[in-house]
Amino acid sequence: MTGFKTICIVGGGLSGLSTAYHILRSDASVKAVILEASDRPGGLLKSESVGGYLFDAGGSHILFSKDPTLLNELLSFLNGNYVKHRRNSKVYYRGIYVKYPFENGLGDLPPEERFECVWSALETYLKRVKGELRRPTNFREWLPYVFGEGIASKYLIPYNEKIWKTDLSNITLEWVEGRVPAPPLKDIVMSAVGMSVEGYTHQLTFYYPSRGGIESLIRGMIGKVLKTSRAEIAARQAVERILAGDDGGLTVETRELSLRCDAVVYTASLRRSGGVLRDLLGEDAEGLERLKSVPIAVVGLGVRGEVKPYHWVYLPDREYLPHRVAVLSNYSGDNAPRGRVSLIAEVSFSNEDELNSVSDNALVSRVYEDVVDAGLVSSPELEVGRVWRWSDAYVLYDGVRASVLNPVLGRLRERGVFLNGRFGSWEYLNMDAVYRKSFEVANTVLKYLQSSREALRK
Repeated sequence: MTGFKTICIVGGGLSGLSTAYHILRSDASVKAVILEASDRPGGLLKSESVGGYLFDAGGSHILFSKDPTLLNELLSFLNGNYVKHRRNSKVYYRGIYVKYPFENGLGDLPPEERFECVWSALETYLKRVKGELRRPTNFREWLPYVFGEGIASKYLIPYNEKIWKTDLSNITLEWVEGRVPAPPLKDIVMSAVGMSVEGYTHQLTFYYPSRGGIESLIRGMIGKVLKTSRAEIAARQAVERILAGDDGGLTVETRELSLRCDAVVYTASLRRSGGVLRDLLGEDAEGLERLKSVPIAVVGLGVRGEVKPYHWVYLPDREYLPHRVAVLSNYSGDNAPRGRVSLIAEVSFSNEDELNSVSDNALVSRVYEDVVDAGLVSSPELEVGRVWRWSDAYVLYDGVRASVLNPVLGRLRERGVFLNGRFGSWEYLNMDAVYRKSFEVANTVLKYLQSSREALRK
């Protein structure tokens, strides 16, 4: 492929593959080499079959978007292999399955708690309007400021403390923008008096693969990327160094390969990349390890029995180990044998040492006990248990994040390295947001290559 510009993409998850897809369909004069550290592409979007049960190893993932054009593009990778659902999800609160989002399910609560939630929401609203409330400066303050103390203290604060495993006052307000919508006061009152209202409507209708689990999306994307013949995917190729060349290009090195690249899209975990990027960032590379994330264990259970008709359930109570359980056999009947239940539970940990201190058997046993105790599955018999551990799962928006990222973003772009994805750019992104940002990154990379071409002609 003489004359082609080469773009090296570090990481073969959704962000890396979608960036390659956008680049290759936009410019026929480039080729892409995707370097994936594990045995196959997919990142958190991997699915595994165990004893006839199918599990999504990276946690619960569904397809939805406010942008219908973007959603249709994502669905096109499945080539008709998908089912459409109307969300049926709950919050398991003190023995009650409350409609999700919690503020739209207040009618499921006892009268005293219902009143407390509505009254505090009304009081808070009036104080905000009168300017009597100090504006929040962190996530902990923001929750009661927006929802009122009742909803915040009963659900939002304990749930978020459980998932983030950190003091919520250390989380900045960057995180809530676009992710935690403020509920209309009218909806809160309507839900409390028993009227049906829906929140998070962009997620109310969602899609999921009929066969093959969420990894079917990745497989469809790989098919379209490789179809161009200007792309290759190299698995088991962990990138060890990225070096700046004298000609303005870059050299990407793995243990086995040394590739000359005109630009690099970097989607691997940024906080683990100090050694990889040291030649480009110098001392600033050492600061990357200050970025923080929350590790999780995904526990898959294959159960003989009957399950409630919910898609996923949130568990804010500390007595239960998982913070969320997804019933994958309710996403698609193909995810479990007939008459069986496939579910995955997500368990957060404070750090990697804690993540690795609990055995697989202990996790499986405890999660099974919890889903039975919550009544999610009746007449149960555990047939299969499996655990997947992820050292980086939820990126943490703390006060350090911006101070670490700001010095490195511009320097990397100047050298032809473009960050993307949840872990590459250290942003909490849903799947549709990853796909949208990959389109933007692809255009930025192509403009960079074009400017490089023009500079050489002068």
